[in-house]
Amino acid sequence: MFDKTLKELKQLYPIALPAVLSQLAQMAMGVIDTVMAGHYSGEALAAIAVGSALLHPVLVFFLGLFLALNPTVAHLNGEEKYVKIGAFFRLSIVLAILFSPIAVYSLILSTSLFGMIGVDSGVAEIATGYLHAISWGMPVLLLFLALRFCNEGLFSTKAVMISTLLSIPFNILLNYWFMYGGYGIEAMGAVGVGYATSLVWLLMFLGLFAYTLITPKYHKMEILKHTILPKMSETGSLLILGIPMAVTLWFEITMFAAVSLMIARYTPETIAAHQIAINIASIFFMLPLGISQAITARVGYFVGKKQVENYLMAGYTGIGLTVVIMSISASAMYFIPELMISLYTNEVAIINIATGLLFYAAIFQFSDGLQVASVGALRGVKDTAIPMIITAISYWCVGFPIGYYLAEFKGHAAYGYWMGLIAGLSCAAILLLRRWVVLSRGKLAKA
Repeated sequence: MFDKTLKELKQLYPIALPAVLSQLAQMAMGVIDTVMAGHYSGEALAAIAVGSALLHPVLVFFLGLFLALNPTVAHLNGEEKYVKIGAFFRLSIVLAILFSPIAVYSLILSTSLFGMIGVDSGVAEIATGYLHAISWGMPVLLLFLALRFCNEGLFSTKAVMISTLLSIPFNILLNYWFMYGGYGIEAMGAVGVGYATSLVWLLMFLGLFAYTLITPKYHKMEILKHTILPKMSETGSLLILGIPMAVTLWFEITMFAAVSLMIARYTPETIAAHQIAINIASIFFMLPLGISQAITARVGYFVGKKQVENYLMAGYTGIGLTVVIMSISASAMYFIPELMISLYTNEVAIINIATGLLFYAAIFQFSDGLQVASVGALRGVKDTAIPMIITAISYWCVGFPIGYYLAEFKGHAAYGYWMGLIAGLSCAAILLLRRWVVLSRGKLAKA
């Protein structure tokens, strides 16, 4: 058993590491936006915070739809149906184009929520401008996601990593240029960050598109030689698989977004502390998220090969690796919170609040890692409907209600909402891991 686990780790590592680095690179751009906005002004930082709270649910929903391409392509790769993979590449581009108007309209429409929940009018105005600016980049982001998950299903996580990493310097340069102005551009503050992000997404797409066109291993897939798309039944199956994935991710991200929006009613110091703490927690979350995507590809590949023991080994090995990684991140949040927070701000009041929030983040590291690794394994076997129900219950029947009660009725304020995050993520981790264990036992019994 140990030898098999070690062998799987060696196979998982070259796929997971670039996936993790890709997620960290994408997260780095969010951190860069936050840090640069914080140095520009406190109002700009608050605008980015509440704007991101509306951006992420829209972004993550469509990410979830395209995430279905990962296990689908992985299954076909295991079955060595390469021309069929090419058809799904073409389908992903068509879907990205069709979904773009919906994504843009959803983002613009969501800005009406600022007035409903009582966000400061000055912050709301800047956040609205930020979201309108970033909406220009949504079509190319969807195109990038389409290519990204097709590539990840083929274990080409390194290509995604490179296209993302190379975009970081442009993110810094464009942020500075559009925020402070110069060379024919007026200073736009936080709104400029939105335009900079749109251009960076365009560069990411162009880089990955070029890789997909020129890399020899893709030639046998004949991506550009045909215009034929998968059958309607296959397209329907992809959407049936993808919609629960999208809703599953949406339930989680909207819980975090709702917490951020509720905290946006508090003092500027509390808002800033929450944004910093959630930023740090999100950086560490990129580690299990990247591993989860590798787990999906590995499990899906062995499902295509019809090798039951191998795909179960891939799932359990990935989950075990995630637990080890999250123990390290939890330790960092517990022992050196001030060091990490000091990278964002020097204000004592903000540091004190953020330190307390990171204590709760350290607690939910294991739950967050376990839930995303388990759902990654379940996606590999195309089990998405039950995980969707589990996340709905965990996040919106357990997590947010508990957080709201502790914050608004017990006087714990922001800390109460973070206690709710612990409850919701722990419930999801237990139920999703149990789902994987039950399915595993059933598959082994039949093998």
